[in-house]
Amino acid sequence: MSAEFETNPEDTYPTDSLLARLREIYDSLSPQLQSGAKYILERPDEIAFTSMRQLAQRANVQPATMVRLAQKMGLDGYESLREPFRDELRKQPSGYGRRARQLLARTGRRSGGRALTNLAGEMIAADRENLSLTMEAIGADGLAATSTVLAKSNRLFIMGMRSLYPAAFYTHYACSMFRNNTVLLDGPGGTFADGMRGIGDKDAMLIFSLEPYTSGVIQAATYAVERRAEVVAITDSLVSPLAALTPHLLLVGTDGPALFKSVVSAIAIAQALVAQMLAQGGQSALDAVAESEHQLGRFETYWPTGVMPQPGTFSVAARSPVQPVETDFQEADKLRLPRK
Repeated sequence: MSAEFETNPEDTYPTDSLLARLREIYDSLSPQLQSGAKYILERPDEIAFTSMRQLAQRANVQPATMVRLAQKMGLDGYESLREPFRDELRKQPSGYGRRARQLLARTGRRSGGRALTNLAGEMIAADRENLSLTMEAIGADGLAATSTVLAKSNRLFIMGMRSLYPAAFYTHYACSMFRNNTVLLDGPGGTFADGMRGIGDKDAMLIFSLEPYTSGVIQAATYAVERRAEVVAITDSLVSPLAALTPHLLLVGTDGPALFKSVVSAIAIAQALVAQMLAQGGQSALDAVAESEHQLGRFETYWPTGVMPQPGTFSVAARSPVQPVETDFQEADKLRLPRK
């Protein structure tokens, strides 16, 4: 049975009450339970990102020990102990200075010699859970329906700034293989607003934005809504400013111990949307991919398979030239491309 703890007025978060309770019962615990309690008391910042098995392994105890420890505190189990620490993390301001201090605290001298090794494992484990929570929040049907909104658009405008720019760039780059009506709003030379010129009710805009939300992204989404374009937002909260602008909201998990919020789930959803748009493109999309491949081959964009680089030879032209064969010309004729 869960127990409610009275929060000391001096406590900043409920987690302080949990840790105080753990210190209070420490002397009455068995040696095994004390080992688990000691680890938690010394490294409370690890709880939010760490599974029961991982924490038990680091504390040198069995996973069941962590369950019994939580029950000794009056909680149902480990998740009841972990959740307040996750809630605390979600409620705190997302300033980079705070996240940097937390990161250093996790890998500082008190964390032990394996701190950096543990950090990598924590980040990967956190992203596994982020991906799971993301699909649970969006749902397969919801994701498919959203991809249809994007696929049927006359033009697709794509935008992500700062740490989300890679997600936007990937989406634009991948879509350009099978559709020629995507616009990446990256604003070179200060032309950010220019890229949205002419957006209308037959167009769609795909937005990537996590807290802290970049002003330009919100302004662009607002403008798109004013112009009656469909807006799809990949974001991290139901209280995101983007939630007030569109019903097409794809919520992604972002928890993690790094300096920036994790973008892994956002990029994973971008990949899924691209694949679903391609699947809806039919034969015309397949023809476009074939033409894109042929054009990339014409410019020798990719290093040829089986050719090893030679020291001192840096140009593509320095490789042994490959003469076109009749099948190349036939493919060019099929795609109505010049024989070059």
